Amino acid sequence: MENLLPKGMLGTQRRTVIAGVVALVLAIILLLVYLNHYRSSIRSQNANTPVLRAKVFIPAGTTALTLAHKGLYEVAAIPKAQLQNGAVTDASAIHGEVALSDIYPGQQLTESDFGASATASALSGSAQLLGAGPTAGTYRALALSLDATHGIVPQVLTGDHVDVYVQMGGTMGLMSPNVLVLQAPNQTAAGTTASTSGNYILRIPSRDAAKWAYAADNGTIVFVLRPQTGAKTVPSPPATASSNFFVGR
Repeated sequence: MENLLPKGMLGTQRRTVIAGVVALVLAIILLLVYLNHYRSSIRSQNANTPVLRAKVFIPAGTTALTLAHKGLYEVAAIPKAQLQNGAVTDASAIHGEVALSDIYPGQQLTESDFGASATASALSGSAQLLGAGPTAGTYRALALSLDATHGIVPQVLTGDHVDVYVQMGGTMGLMSPNVLVLQAPNQTAAGTTASTSGNYILRIPSRDAAKWAYAADNGTIVFVLRPQTGAKTVPSPPATASSNFFVGR
């Protein structure tokens, strides 16, 4: 039979068969590669990814620091395909920022939900004024204008602690020990970009705000600088013109 075929035809048929087999093998390889890639893609989309999710209602203006201190969010594992764009998977991504809009329970936290608002780095957002644990929300900031002698200018600096004495009438006494100086004159409060002024900004308990305001308007306030370490609060009875403090020996 082979002798009946035209010369060269048999070789052409063999080459055609071989080319077809090679093409089929390549098609099978490409199909296997595609199926493997597809399965990997499906597994990747279904893989659980950690994301921060609100546990309670978070009003606009809440700082990321408050979220962490009060445990207002949880770390949830959800399929990658269900992640919202910009979903926060690490709390450090929103460090120092505030919520720009209300966030509802169960809502994923996204980077677009947070930003550096006008008050994010203000004194009102400082960690020292916000407080933590039992003191959270209990502090207020009070401004005092003192001369160099009564305020120990410029030695009292931002972050120092002072004992505050007040003279009312003929009596001088300790009004409050161990008061934190949030901002000294012409200095920036710690952890903020707050504007400076010539005043002292002190951290006081909110329950004492009226007492401080009255003393500032009606008495003479004097700072006594505490040492940075090892300071002890000891009894300090009021002093008057007739007290033994002024009697010579």
